[in-house]
Amino acid sequence: MTRSKALLSVSAICSLLLTGNALGQSDFYIRSMYADGSFVGSHEVLAKPKEGYYEARYCDRTFWVPSSTVIWTEEQTAAGMALVLEENINSETHVVCSDNQAFATLDDLGLKKKEVEQIRNERDRSGIRTNRLRTIRDAFKQFK
Repeated sequence: MTRSKALLSVSAICSLLLTGNALGQSDFYIRSMYADGSFVGSHEVLAKPKEGYYEARYCDRTFWVPSSTVIWTEEQTAAGMALVLEENINSETHVVCSDNQAFATLDDLGLKKKEVEQIRNERDRSGIRTNRLRTIRDAFKQFK
């Protein structure tokens, strides 16, 4: 009987510890908004390194992001969108930073000039299709 109580106690403690770790973890997102505060889009940024991701500084904090996120933030800023870096813990959201000027650019990633040009060129080529789809979407908005 005492052995089963001890096993049950150990299991319960392990479960609480694992649950505590899962609940304490947070996710970070960059959210883009129109001037009226309505949602445009978002990208997740990581607090820990990941292969293929770049170290980037957002509001004096280090995150890891794909180059597509960095170029997206550049485009959103150039289009006049407001950017907000948010931390989501459980079901709560906290603004970490809302200063567009404190967001990393491709030039900040420590890449060679040729690598930055290549990333921009790839984005420009893929942007042609995206812009065409956006034009079609906008054309049909009046029929809603």
